[in-house]
Amino acid sequence: IWIAILGVNKEKVSHSSCMKVHFKGTRGSIPTSYSADEINKKIVDALLAARGKDLRSEGQIIDFVKNKLPFHTSCGWGGNTPCVYVETPSAEKLILDGGSGIRPLGQEFAKAGIKNTTFHIFISHLHYDHIQGLPFFIPAYDPSNKIIFHGGHKHLEESLRAQMKTPFFPIDMDTFNAEVSFEIHKPGDELELCESKISLYQQEHPGVSYGYRIDSQGKSMVYSTDAEHKNAAHSKKYPFIDFIRGADLLIFDAPYTHSQSIGIREDWGHSSNLMGVELAARGEVKTLAIFHHDPASTDQEMEVFQANTKKYLDTSRTAIKETRPGIPGAPSSRKFPTEILHSYDGLTISL
Repeated sequence: IWIAILGVNKEKVSHSSCMKVHFKGTRGSIPTSYSADEINKKIVDALLAARGKDLRSEGQIIDFVKNKLPFHTSCGWGGNTPCVYVETPSAEKLILDGGSGIRPLGQEFAKAGIKNTTFHIFISHLHYDHIQGLPFFIPAYDPSNKIIFHGGHKHLEESLRAQMKTPFFPIDMDTFNAEVSFEIHKPGDELELCESKISLYQQEHPGVSYGYRIDSQGKSMVYSTDAEHKNAAHSKKYPFIDFIRGADLLIFDAPYTHSQSIGIREDWGHSSNLMGVELAARGEVKTLAIFHHDPASTDQEMEVFQANTKKYLDTSRTAIKETRPGIPGAPSSRKFPTEILHSYDGLTISL
């Protein structure tokens, strides 16, 4: 997998070019932004870290910022709510959710002069953080474009139109100049579009949410946000395992620690980082991308959360390796996931 930010390669794990996954919004619940004090602290921390370094040329400065500073100082996880753009070999566009992250995505499409295009927007569910960016999606106002909303909720069209009605919004959806249509699907359906096969999975979340698996030219990814995995997740025949099995990438909703997920936040419809690791391991997923971050988490807290997630994977591998073979119910050797990352606004992964 090739990981990049702002067009600059950050890490090379392997190489392929079938699908590119662009994370445009990775926070959950509500958009967040940096305060003046938080930005000021990042600048001060960067200048303090630069003391005594040979940073005379622009190239040296760029290298220092991108490769030497901690991520929470040089960048950050961002604050837009869920939106992921999956770039396939097709000229048509495949988008997952319409949170506030779809606004900058639409700006990028407009800047690139993309017209006469069909945009497939798959909605996981209808909570506001997953649809609030749709009124600001520039391609929807271009009469040469076609927008197709996909989802598993029967009232998909009614709900999307409702958020743009008075008194909630100054203009309604009929203001969209693009041709707009709605398609309802059900779990088990297999769609063929954007040179990909797309399937749905019903997830446990207040109001129900849907996960999507995308298979294209030998590569696969699963988008599973806003899903809570309870006691049934520990059973041998948990259906979600088959849904994610062998995926190259699993985008997994995990704003909570394990203790938070079984405490006061139980039944809120979300999962934990440890559950993500366990399910990815059982499903033999190559890369686990933690998603739908808690809006209350700072960049420094996110960095600690990421480190703890990776530490748990390493610890569990050691524990399983030391388990004596032959013990009934003993887990098999843990080879997956091979990589864990915490998604952030601006991250691009090539599968």
